[in-house]
Amino acid sequence: VGCIRDGQEGEYRALVDGFVEWVGANHLLLNMDKTREMAIDFRRKRTASQPLFILGEEVETVEDYKYLGVNIDNGLNWKTNSLAVYKKGMSRLYFLRKLRSFNVCSRMLEMFYQSVVASVLFFTVVCWGAASEPGDMNRLNKLIKKAGS
Repeated sequence: VGCIRDGQEGEYRALVDGFVEWVGANHLLLNMDKTREMAIDFRRKRTASQPLFILGEEVETVEDYKYLGVNIDNGLNWKTNSLAVYKKGMSRLYFLRKLRSFNVCSRMLEMFYQSVVASVLFFTVVCWGAASEPGDMNRLNKLIKKAGS
């Protein structure tokens, strides 16, 4: 993480170079196939930055990135993440409906919901829940109500 102010990328480039040196000094390998660059910029008029090169390879610049199961985009908008959570929750809700069709007891259905469905819905909700749009939260609330019925 590095800060770019007024188009001056020196501090950011120095941090990246220092990290690459640290990796080499500690006998680690940097996987350039998995390395991405994402600039979080809240300005109305965004300016393009110079491409970043590490070990002679250009680093791909991305608009959003999935990190530890959370989708983060360059404006810290949580719509992508809440949509991914919704899709994952709906796919797991299918299994809950299948279990109900097999006449599984309600206690087991509740345990399945808590461990498989709710764990997906509430994973890292502390990070993105308060900043989500009302429409995204309504979609997730409908999913929770479906599971309850």
